Amino acid sequence: MFPSIQILVKRFSIALFFASLCRLAFLLFNPSFLSVGLEQLSKAFFYGLAYDISALIYFHAIFIFLHFLPYSIFIKVGMQKLMMFLFLLAQLLFIFFNLVDTGFYAISGRRSGVELLDMTKETNGLVTRYLIDYWYLFLLLCMFVWVNYIWYKKINKGLLKEYDLSSSLWKDAGIRLVFLFLIFIGARGGLNLLPLNPFDAARQTQASLIPLVINTPFNMIISTQQKGLEQKSFMDEKLCEDVYPIYKQVKENKELIQPRNIMLIIVESLGKEYIGFYNNHDTYTPFLDSLMQHSEVYMHAFANGKKSIEGIPAILSAMPSWLPIPYLSSYYQSNSLNSIGAYLKEMGYTTSFYHGGKNGTMSFDNYLALSNGGSYFGMNEYPDKKDFDGYWGISDRPYLAYVAKENSLKKQPFFSTVFTLTSHHPYQLPASEIGNFEEGTLPIHKTIRYTDDALRSFFSVASKQPWYTNTTFIITADHSAENELKYYQGAVGKYEIPLIVFRPGNDSIRYNFQTVSQLDIMGIALEEAQFSKPFFSFGSRQHKQDTMSCAVQYHDGYYQIIKWPFVLNFDGTKSMAFYKLDADSLLKNNLINQNVFSREKAYLDHKIRAIIQLYNNRVIANKTY
Repeated sequence: MFPSIQILVKRFSIALFFASLCRLAFLLFNPSFLSVGLEQLSKAFFYGLAYDISALIYFHAIFIFLHFLPYSIFIKVGMQKLMMFLFLLAQLLFIFFNLVDTGFYAISGRRSGVELLDMTKETNGLVTRYLIDYWYLFLLLCMFVWVNYIWYKKINKGLLKEYDLSSSLWKDAGIRLVFLFLIFIGARGGLNLLPLNPFDAARQTQASLIPLVINTPFNMIISTQQKGLEQKSFMDEKLCEDVYPIYKQVKENKELIQPRNIMLIIVESLGKEYIGFYNNHDTYTPFLDSLMQHSEVYMHAFANGKKSIEGIPAILSAMPSWLPIPYLSSYYQSNSLNSIGAYLKEMGYTTSFYHGGKNGTMSFDNYLALSNGGSYFGMNEYPDKKDFDGYWGISDRPYLAYVAKENSLKKQPFFSTVFTLTSHHPYQLPASEIGNFEEGTLPIHKTIRYTDDALRSFFSVASKQPWYTNTTFIITADHSAENELKYYQGAVGKYEIPLIVFRPGNDSIRYNFQTVSQLDIMGIALEEAQFSKPFFSFGSRQHKQDTMSCAVQYHDGYYQIIKWPFVLNFDGTKSMAFYKLDADSLLKNNLINQNVFSREKAYLDHKIRAIIQLYNNRVIANKTY
């Protein structure tokens, strides 16, 4: 074999070995995957090699190319030093991105795409804190790169030598061509008609293992290659809207004397697992538990994504991120949108959005302006900067008190949204509050306790205001975060969030068993305000008595549609998995090919096709308002 090709194979083997080692680290730091059993884990590591090879070829493209230079140039000392530098740099980046997700996956619930690079704009002052919290991953990164360096130097010994090209020119040319072809095949992930994609992993193992099979660099590469959504034609367009109506209208309530104020409270990272009311374990939210005893409580509510940048447009505009990257980061971010605030302005509502974060965080201010959602208030507008938490913005207790006072200055009726932030990593309590709340078993628990108590203070102040009794409070989360229970770490449970509708004066609890998502909050709010005109929404809930509502997420390259207790996975072409949650909460028994629940499978398959077609075609055509 041509010496430089022989050397390339050995060097690339080092990179491939450490890619698998990164996958092992990802597994060990995210033990929820261990529940699938040894056979499935073995498949995940085996099939993961294709994703590793593909990503490594992209990351090492220049390094690989240099091995095909004339041998007389290849063996020069300066060239070899350059190649070692390129190899170690590519390895540093490849391992770094994998290890970032090794820690971040517990919060995000998915492999990161290229949007991970955009997050650096939001992390001023947080890099040091991340290094402290995840010191063990930084140590692992340093160790992995050091061993790469040692092994790289070791395999070079004796390989670089003079080589007689005259006797084997055609043979070596043939070897080069063969290897170039193999590199091309490796980069696209095989000889299949289409290049390798994340959802291919679901066919090779199972959908819940996609994050383990693929790697973060591969996912980042795929997300940079987005070409926009594809036009779909599963069925006639009118039939789509019959299956999944996107124009909704609230039935008039003639008993309503005056429009109600609407107060929407979005609690950062408030996963359903933390709330004792929903679970048979100790609670981290004693105040919310007590409030729920006098509220309408949705028992099966789901987020549409795992990031705030996905949650806010889903809640306020019923606009999901059913595409590889968040909607607000996609080609379509400047499409026309209406928000709850835009509709309520037509009724004379005063509308506003409060977030204690730095102005411009995740472009929420731009989104509010685009969707005509009302006045935006960020950290710049907050009067007392001593309440800055040192990381993200203003701590929840003083900020919620500020919002309560601001509401009292507004002309009624008003629609006011507040998005909290203290329960975001790095879970920093105000100095005056440290020691007041138990740590819990996860770092987030103490901040959930703090925010819950801040909500208690908020309601204590609000209850004394003249606007209180004529206000409906809607409380939910932007997404869930770290979880302990296996169900809440899984593909369905990680999207479960609370949804509470509190109307002062109610003395009893009302359970709502509709399967809903953040997309349905617009309908709930407009229903409370008795908005009488048609409105556009990708939500599924038609009215208070609707029994056909559902929740949909797009992640890891496939769609997930939930209508409790059933969940169906769809790869964009066909159904690939079907589970019954009340009997199989960890999604171990795929019923898609079994002769059971045929009607439910057909119903969800038909519905998800209509949803995808409506979403893709309308987003492409900018007809989402």
